[in-house]
Amino acid sequence: MELKQLEYFRKIADTGSINEAARHLHMSQPPLSYQLRQLEGELQVRLFERSSQGVVLTEAGRLLYERSGNLLNYARSAAQEVSQTGKKRTLRMGITPTTAEIMMPYFVRFVRRCPDVNFEIRDGITFDLYNDLLEGIIDVSVVRTPLRLDDVEYRVLREEPMVAASSLQMRSEGEAVTALPELAHTPLVLYRRYEKLILDAFHARELEPDVFCICDDARDALLWAKAGLATALFPQSMENLCDGLRIQPLREEELTTQILLIWKKGRVLPAAAQEFLKEADGGNM
Repeated sequence: MELKQLEYFRKIADTGSINEAARHLHMSQPPLSYQLRQLEGELQVRLFERSSQGVVLTEAGRLLYERSGNLLNYARSAAQEVSQTGKKRTLRMGITPTTAEIMMPYFVRFVRRCPDVNFEIRDGITFDLYNDLLEGIIDVSVVRTPLRLDDVEYRVLREEPMVAASSLQMRSEGEAVTALPELAHTPLVLYRRYEKLILDAFHARELEPDVFCICDDARDALLWAKAGLATALFPQSMENLCDGLRIQPLREEELTTQILLIWKKGRVLPAAAQEFLKEADGGNM
């Protein structure tokens, strides 16, 4: 199985047509069909169902599509890193969207100390970055707890409380919200990432929260809060997304999250990644 075959395969999957894929790849259809037959023959599976409307991935094809993306990204990254040997080093790193601003002071200090390092940054949610790390796509990653840490080593960069974000119409300036009992009868919108953490904290106090909405994106949670429909709960460093909302930190020990720098357990890291870890050790905020 060659990398070029995987690139051909993904282009066919993306376009849903061998003819259309050939046009995008600036080649004729027969050699592309031949490469696909070679790949299917080597794997001994059908990767596409053919019809007069085009092609659709089989179950085996969908699995190969998921895996091949990471393989091709890794190959491109490795080629770039090798080509820059003796010139520039590359630090391959994952960052969640809400930690990019927090990490910038670390990057500034690191670049001043190691000007020969370039960055390859992957943005994503914590769980996707965790998988990229274990598969070797990235060297280190910034993530948020809660998170399984069995297969990684880590440095704690910051610990922060959760906050309650409410519209100004929903909660008056003098109405304090600093503890869970004060929120027990307030409609809440929860970012699914922290659903269990928050519900466990309520239940530990024998409180049953009024969960109005659960969503998969912190920005969606804030839209519900800005509309005055519910109070959103999330980590304090997401405050920069909260224009027009009233923010109040929660004084609850259980409702704290950590921002971690993680790397795969047992892996010997590239020199650039090791140096970045030293910067993290010496520059905790």
